[in-house]
Amino acid sequence: MVPRIKADNIAEHIALQREAVLDAAVRLFTERGFTEVALGDIAAEVGLARNSVYRYVPDKTHLLVEWYRRTVPQIISSWQEAVSGDDPPDQRLQRWAYTYLSWARTPEHSLVAPLTDALDQLDEATRAEVADLHRSMMAVVTAVVEEAGVKPSEVAGCVELISGIVLGAARAETNGADRGALRPRIDAAV
Repeated sequence: MVPRIKADNIAEHIALQREAVLDAAVRLFTERGFTEVALGDIAAEVGLARNSVYRYVPDKTHLLVEWYRRTVPQIISSWQEAVSGDDPPDQRLQRWAYTYLSWARTPEHSLVAPLTDALDQLDEATRAEVADLHRSMMAVVTAVVEEAGVKPSEVAGCVELISGIVLGAARAETNGADRGALRPRIDAAV
């Protein structure tokens, strides 16, 4: 029995199946946690046999890489929108911080941690790609920090500090901290 394809041609079918596998993986990872989901769970969610998933991805970690490849351009776009305009850099950084905070509180952002933890399992080229994606994302805020007049030797540290504060605020909010009390602290840090 020949399996039925769900598109006009095989290449389109493969692309659609790959996207369905990724969507199911992200949904399951965010609902249950990365370590609690097996490839068989993802296959079942999509309606595939477990061994069929290997046609689309070699393992769960590569699903995280695929998710990151898909997500980073969206994040860059939202961050660029946040920092656009002619107003002073501190105001644009504040908008970026709130945009980052919104993303950092999403269930999908929780996938960054298992991706980071799994980097050692990836080949050198894939690790380099993930690092480049991260750098391209952080370049958006780096440009604004540079415009703010921070000494060139301190820009990277400043970006890391502000990013850390935003991530810390997201964790604090997730753990029940008063959002109204945290926002002025973010503003002061920026």
